Amino acid sequence: MTKQIFKKFKPGTIFNPLNGKYFVSKKYKLVKLRFPSRLNAMAIDPSKITSNENMIFTPGEVVFSVKIYINILVKLVKENNKIEISNESCRKPLIIHAAKLIQKALKVNDGLFISIDNKNELKHSGLGSSGALIAGVTSSINELYGKPIPNRKLVEYVAQNHGEEIESDDSHIQQVQCIGGSASSGNIKGGLIVIAGKSKVISTMKVPKEYKVVIGIPDDYKPLDSEKMMGLEERNLDKFLYTGKHYGGEIAYRMLHEAIPGMFDQNLIPMGNLIFDYRFKMGSIKNCSFSYPKMNLIAKKIAHLKNNTDTPVLSLSSVGPAFFAITSNTKKVVREFEANNMRTIITEIENGMYKVIKN
Repeated sequence: MTKQIFKKFKPGTIFNPLNGKYFVSKKYKLVKLRFPSRLNAMAIDPSKITSNENMIFTPGEVVFSVKIYINILVKLVKENNKIEISNESCRKPLIIHAAKLIQKALKVNDGLFISIDNKNELKHSGLGSSGALIAGVTSSINELYGKPIPNRKLVEYVAQNHGEEIESDDSHIQQVQCIGGSASSGNIKGGLIVIAGKSKVISTMKVPKEYKVVIGIPDDYKPLDSEKMMGLEERNLDKFLYTGKHYGGEIAYRMLHEAIPGMFDQNLIPMGNLIFDYRFKMGSIKNCSFSYPKMNLIAKKIAHLKNNTDTPVLSLSSVGPAFFAITSNTKKVVREFEANNMRTIITEIENGMYKVIKN
């Protein structure tokens, strides 16, 4: 696949407008909220990320929402059409994109001041930081106006107009496949979320408190710019296509008849088994290794952690290089992750959604 599929565009570009009319009122002058992060455990049909249908992607995915938060403050200012961003806020092109997305959807032009606490976020590591930032800003501004856009509609709108920043070009952002996981993790209740079709949440589960989350990121990993990352991914899309075509039927069957029914029983094991097989046995980790070639070796060394007693879920997140485990034995997982030269983060599942701290 040599033709460029994913291109760059100007912040605020709308590929898929939000249909419908929404009643807008300036309910608040200021909103401060915290927005969680997501871990992308698997795609349901990875072949559906290999073509760009005007930024609408339908592979489906399984995500876990975690208590790693972005703190966002937005407030109205007097000067119309002005978007002011605080000096300490990082990734300004994405913030501008998010603000313009919601302004165009609501047909408003009020001035905005936006401040983001995201200095310590983990960029391009598999935790969906770009999606969380865009979804968090749009959710905050939606709250300012009395929340006229329903959460599920906002998830679809954000997912189908996604972009990520380019280090050398602040006037453009990069097209990147987005399924809706980050937006769903903040806008939909449930620590485990299954998405199908056009960013439609079809099942959720409250994950039991006995489980914690351990994330491992290789010590020597250096995040790649989104434009460079997409260039590498485009050269490997044939692998994703093969996995989807070869295993898509089995994945769909097991999702419908094993994994989702298990969610209704508050049982992580069927979903965890499917995630593990997809990542470790169906070629997913190898497909994603363009982002960090050593992940294949790491996967082989940590695969034994997966079991049906204390660690029902072991996976790569998105295209990596972050691995994660949902476990009741954090010490064992941390020890093994660190033995394989990964720095670890211990966090918890977020079974709720974004939380308004102040308005």
